[in-house]
Amino acid sequence: MKDVTGNDYVVSDLRLIALENIESLEILNGASSVLYGSNATVSVINIKTKKSSDKKIEGLLGARAGSFSTFVQNALVKGKINQFNYQVSGFNEKSQGLSSAEGENFEKDGFEKQNINANFGYATENFNININGGWNHHLFNYDEGAFTDGNYRSDDHQSYIGGNANYRYKNGEITLNTRFSGNERLGQNFVGNEYQDQFSYTGRNFFTELFNHYKISENISFIAGIQFEDQKMGAKSLPWGATSLVEDLNRNDTKTNTFDAFANVNLKYQFLNLDAGARMTDHSKFGNHWVYSVNPYILKELETLYFKVGYSYSTAFIAPTLYQNYGSLPYVLANFDLKPETNSSHEIDLSLGKKDQSIVFNASLFQRSEKDAFAYETVDFTTFAGQFKNVGDNKVKGFELGLKYRLNEMINFGGNFSFVEKDKEATMLRQPKQRVNSYLEILPFASTRINLSHQFVSKRMDSYYNSATFAVDRVELESYNLFNLNINQKINSKIEGYLNIGNLFNTSYVDVVGFTTKPRNYTVGVNYKF
Repeated sequence: MKDVTGNDYVVSDLRLIALENIESLEILNGASSVLYGSNATVSVINIKTKKSSDKKIEGLLGARAGSFSTFVQNALVKGKINQFNYQVSGFNEKSQGLSSAEGENFEKDGFEKQNINANFGYATENFNININGGWNHHLFNYDEGAFTDGNYRSDDHQSYIGGNANYRYKNGEITLNTRFSGNERLGQNFVGNEYQDQFSYTGRNFFTELFNHYKISENISFIAGIQFEDQKMGAKSLPWGATSLVEDLNRNDTKTNTFDAFANVNLKYQFLNLDAGARMTDHSKFGNHWVYSVNPYILKELETLYFKVGYSYSTAFIAPTLYQNYGSLPYVLANFDLKPETNSSHEIDLSLGKKDQSIVFNASLFQRSEKDAFAYETVDFTTFAGQFKNVGDNKVKGFELGLKYRLNEMINFGGNFSFVEKDKEATMLRQPKQRVNSYLEILPFASTRINLSHQFVSKRMDSYYNSATFAVDRVELESYNLFNLNINQKINSKIEGYLNIGNLFNTSYVDVVGFTTKPRNYTVGVNYKF
């Protein structure tokens, strides 16, 4: 579900996704613009929701409570009756929260979230079709800005309906995906004794794709398809002294659409492999653009070990979002001259370990050249309004190391280290050069899992509007280490409980200057399966 009213509508609004509905989450590193769209320049987050059931009916009831008076309830029912399957889920969360802005005696900024999702399908040996839909709501309070208390709130609604169909034939499979989504965002300020509307956004997004995956032989396969997407955005704001919103952007005028055609081939010969593909994007405003990818690699498997080394070259085309082009009054100004960003990436990857994944080591080295990169800059020093601008050419380079090791049946550990730097300082806002993520998993009993995770973030630059000096101040944020603890206990085959302790050592740190971060916090929950 894409949100076309945001700064980045090429990704889903993860705030609206209930964690209880997620089966797995995988980050696919490397540029993937040919298969996943021309914007997929660095990596893709692959979120898989819970699978359908083989039983007539089964489900899950869950509840959790935690710090900041946070309470959550969720339910899921799914099943299969002959060739038909269904899944319905619901989620509710409310929290008093904590002040979003950093300061003494600031009011708490609470939030609440609800969602309902449903999927109904029909499947035969060679064919399946699914219809799905849902509704999401997010109501949250927020402050005026960095170090500044306020009484504002946002009331966001999003709904969607879609479907997919798959037809399997000898050596191949045809897939159709389609989705229509709409969202409404309403911003309000507390005036007198009630909330008053300050601005609103509406968005509409239609997406559909059709592709064929065909396996010519054990050594040759390809994917080819077409894709169409249409985006629209409308906006209203409250003029000074007025009592009702007026239209700034008409949804039928503020729109773009794209048509894509893509193909990717995979070739194998003994331990030699080649992935190569191309995508053509016809953008309604920016015309035709081609992106390419070439990825030769060696994959050698021995009796218990494997070794993989490869090189990839890929290009990408990143069109400005509607928000970046048309602005968001009064603080984000329109820039109709904003040009698309294009880039090209070189990457070398190495992976080796045991075939049973008991030990795996990964390393990658990359360099990316960006042309007409985007950055937000203040352009009006009276109102401190800004706009997104092209900051010229930019180069990005870095590397990443990763390790996971299963010491025995009881102990697993692993982690990764990444380093990145960019030539243009404006494009490094809040981005650290070094990051470390690590974990230690202990399974003392068959029914108990203990996970200790760690995150390190190095120093980075940030900026904020200083209401005392009426200027934009740049600051360097200190590095920090965070530790989190999760304990999961299966009580029996149907009931499990868990305890999460976030910020285990109650570290004081800054993520965004002028805004709070969570101190040590606790969550306890239980799930019942039936």
